[in-house]
Amino acid sequence: MKLITAIVRTTTLDTIVKSLEDAGIKEITISEIKGIGEQVQICRPYTIHNKIEIFIPDERVEEAVGMILNNASIGMAGDGILAVTPVEQMYKIRTREKIK
Repeated sequence: MKLITAIVRTTTLDTIVKSLEDAGIKEITISEIKGIGEQVQICRPYTIHNKIEIFIPDERVEEAVGMILNNASIGMAGDGILAVTPVEQMYKIRTREKIK
């Protein structure tokens, strides 16, 4: 199991989510975040992006990463960042069931 975390532009979020859902990846967490990075805002000291988090089986990681990268990039500073990290253990809170 892996955790994909992607920080993406708000303008690309809907396209990314649709492509993931069309591929059957529907358990997605989305947050609105503020950050400071390469993209400079004239009116404020931070930018607003969306954070996507997906717990996903190892065999689907490359597929999901490809969809996010293909739909998130407009080729400019501020497109975002994506990380894939291992998940050692995961549980359903309600049932206390350990997820593989």
